[in-house]
Amino acid sequence: MKVSVIELTSFEDMILFLYSRLTTMNINSALLCNTRNCFTIITASDQQIFVISSPPPQEQKCRYSYIDDYGKVKCSDTPLPGRPTIFILQVKEIKEKESLVEALTSSK
Repeated sequence: MKVSVIELTSFEDMILFLYSRLTTMNINSALLCNTRNCFTIITASDQQIFVISSPPPQEQKCRYSYIDDYGKVKCSDTPLPGRPTIFILQVKEIKEKESLVEALTSSK
């Protein structure tokens, strides 16, 4: 499987990218972040995935992100009702495994 890594220059670019992928049937998305970067994984085919990364948000309290009425990326502690929202999920640790089966069945 081919893995392509795309590094965006800012957190704002990441939110704009994720917003561009939202649809009327799916108005929310999630972004994984740690202290160093944020990332999302997109499947292009059964043989290729893209890992899109960006710097983390500068605001400390950024649990939800959205684009305001002026086109600016904003963060908040609570989601805004009726507005497409990107959920910011904090990643504690990433562990590597040799296979998908091992990753799904390991207890630690």
